Amino acid sequence: SNVAMSLALHVAIAQMLVINCLGVDVTEYRVGIWYPTTPDGVLSMYKPLFEDYLNRAVDSSLNVRFKAVVVDLEPSNLAETLIENKKLDFFFSVAGRIACVERAFDWILLATGRNAVLGAEVGAQSAVIYSLNTNTKIKTIEDFKGKRIGVALIYSPSFFMGKKVLDAHGVHLYKDTEQLVFYGNGYADQLFDVLAEKVDVGITSGTFLFQKYPDQIPYLRFINVINTTWESEPYPFPSSTPLTPAYTLACSPQIPYLVKRAVERALMALDANSPEAQAAGMSNFTTAGR
Repeated sequence: SNVAMSLALHVAIAQMLVINCLGVDVTEYRVGIWYPTTPDGVLSMYKPLFEDYLNRAVDSSLNVRFKAVVVDLEPSNLAETLIENKKLDFFFSVAGRIACVERAFDWILLATGRNAVLGAEVGAQSAVIYSLNTNTKIKTIEDFKGKRIGVALIYSPSFFMGKKVLDAHGVHLYKDTEQLVFYGNGYADQLFDVLAEKVDVGITSGTFLFQKYPDQIPYLRFINVINTTWESEPYPFPSSTPLTPAYTLACSPQIPYLVKRAVERALMALDANSPEAQAAGMSNFTTAGR
C-alpha cells in the first residue's frame, strides 16, 4: 500500500540520517542499465527498481547505497570502459551483453528478470495482438479478415508467434499479404498507426508497449497475449541458465559476498504489484546461472 511504502521510505531515510550522524562510511555501488530507449526513458523504467527499491530493501547495516546509471547508449559510456575505470559495479542488460562482461572481467551472474504483461508473467520472447479500443471494426480475432494488420520483422519472434495464432483463425500472413503492413524495427510506428486507425491491428513484442509507452495502454484493446512456453512454463524458466534469453543483472567479483546476496534476495522478494516492478515491466526475478 502507499502508506506502507511511505513508512518504509521514512525508515530508510531515518537510517541514513543515523549513519551520517555517526560518521559511518557508506559505500556507493553504481548499477549500469541498458534498454533500447532514451537515457531518460531508461531511468524512468529502472531507477525506481535499481536505486530507490534497492536502497530500501537491502539491509541498512551493510552501509551501502545504490545509484542507477545509463550505459551503452553512446561510445563514452560503454560498460567495458566504465568497468575498466572502476566506475561500474553492477550491470543489467540483455544476455549477450552480460555474457561479454562475464567473460572479459569474470563478472558474476546474479538474477534474471521475469517480464509481466497485463498483470501476468510472460516470457522473454512473447507477443501481443492489439487494436485501438474505440475501433469498432475489431473486437475479436474473428474480425481480422480483410482488415489491415501491422506486423514486425518477418523473422522476429512476435511475427511468428502472431502468425501461429492468426493461422488458427483463418488469417494467413503469407497468403493474405494485401492485408499486411510491415514495420521492420518500427514498433513505435506501428503503435502510432494503430492509434491513428491507419492499421486496424498490431502485432508486437510482448513487453514493448508496456515498457516504452505505458501512457498509451488505456487506449488499446488487447486481443491476445502469446507466450513462449516449455512444459507449460514461461521463459525465463524459474530454474534459469546463463543462456536464458532475458535481461540479467551481473556484478563485479569485487562486490562483498554479503552485498551480492542482499541484492539477490531483494530482487527475489520484489512484489509484482509494486510501482517499481510495474515501471520496469517485471513480475519478479529468478536466480541466474543455476
